[in-house]
Amino acid sequence: MKSILSIITVSYGQAQQVRALLQSLKKFPPSVAWELLVVDNHSPKPQQYDFLKSEKNTHLIELHHNIGFGKGNEEAVRFAQGNILAFINPDVEVQKNCLDELLTALKKEKNIGITAPVLCTKDGRPLENTWDFPTFWGLLRRRLWKSPEIQKHNQENIKDVDWAQGSFLVMQKDFFCALGFDHRFFLFFEDTDLCRRTWRKKKKVVQVPTARAYHTEHRLSGGHILTALFKRTFWIHLGSACKYFWKYRNNDK
Repeated sequence: MKSILSIITVSYGQAQQVRALLQSLKKFPPSVAWELLVVDNHSPKPQQYDFLKSEKNTHLIELHHNIGFGKGNEEAVRFAQGNILAFINPDVEVQKNCLDELLTALKKEKNIGITAPVLCTKDGRPLENTWDFPTFWGLLRRRLWKSPEIQKHNQENIKDVDWAQGSFLVMQKDFFCALGFDHRFFLFFEDTDLCRRTWRKKKKVVQVPTARAYHTEHRLSGGHILTALFKRTFWIHLGSACKYFWKYRNNDK
């Protein structure tokens, strides 16, 4: 049976997290035919994906070098059978009806381009995964003084958001292929940029509060400025931020 939903995850040394993601998908599967495409983005150490071999609806794509988050996802899109794509990070575990709620919302209105769930820790604490579009000074304040970002979140109704974190996004394949990820972003801000271009296409980005998923609390781009300075991911984040603000220097939403 041809898959309707293609679930894509890009792994970088996260084989065990991929296993947990797969287990959650088997425990709480969507009601439509689905497949899981796992992209190993040239992990720094050999990864064991033997657990995928016995699964009929899973596929492993091993890359010979790390091509970044956006390009890694697009490698899987090339082979995706489904007409709907779900981009899910390996450190996410779906909960009951999560994917069905996101698919229902996506089909509910023609002008919805991206749906995203509410992410939370396993002890039930909500995590930030939807925000207003960032500003240069707002990002600087958050880094220097730990000022909170403005999060768009609603516990009851589907709500429009500026952008949703790329750790869990669902969208029509045709619509994604018309946009794609901007390859200038190796890591970070590719999700912000994708959502911004979605709005420019007169399509909405929404968060669906009835769709829930677990996510690890740690963020690659997180941490205080003094400790972050010694992390490679901080400098990648900074570089992507500069590219983002330069790209939209003269543009409105």
